Amino acid sequence: MDAFLSTLLPKESTQLEALRAYAEEYRVPILRSDAASFMRTLTTLHKPKRILEIGTAIGYSALLMHECSPEAHIDTVEIDPDTALQARKNIEAGNTKEQIRVIIGDGNEVLPALPGPYDMIFLDSAKGQYIHLYDDLKRLLVPGGLLVCDNCIFYDKIFTRPEEAPHKHRTIVHNLREFLTKATHDADYTASLLQVGDGMLIVTKNR
Repeated sequence: MDAFLSTLLPKESTQLEALRAYAEEYRVPILRSDAASFMRTLTTLHKPKRILEIGTAIGYSALLMHECSPEAHIDTVEIDPDTALQARKNIEAGNTKEQIRVIIGDGNEVLPALPGPYDMIFLDSAKGQYIHLYDDLKRLLVPGGLLVCDNCIFYDKIFTRPEEAPHKHRTIVHNLREFLTKATHDADYTASLLQVGDGMLIVTKNR
């Protein structure tokens, strides 16, 4: 099934192909191919003017969203300075530095300082921190806006009760479960958790 579905994925641009090859070689976490395809559809459909990303890595997903919405301004937050500098180089190589701004810092500290609002937010940072960003994510998202959260199944660990998970993952599983429950039961949101990639939570803020 996976082999057949992979034949249906769209061909990526030369730059994104190169970044994916780099990520695979050096074990840099980026969107899985099926999740990237789905993200492409969501961004094209939503047509955001302002995008916020938490978790830049090497800039792959920011560049993907730019390809789908070239007029959008993208703020992307990366906690690791070396990785952020690498992302900036990749963004400059794509002649997109005027549209994409890389902010170096911890999302827990950066988000409270951002005025917003954003039409679309992509969350792909430390999974145990998602719940701590909840209030700022909600504040920064416009009514009718789209929030996309990656790795929400967390390599199937989310299906294990926190007390039964490996000790090093217990807090992450507990916090991620709390985040998912809060988002899917929030009266201000319409949300669905999909088995795309490593699990993507798709949230629309009600108007």
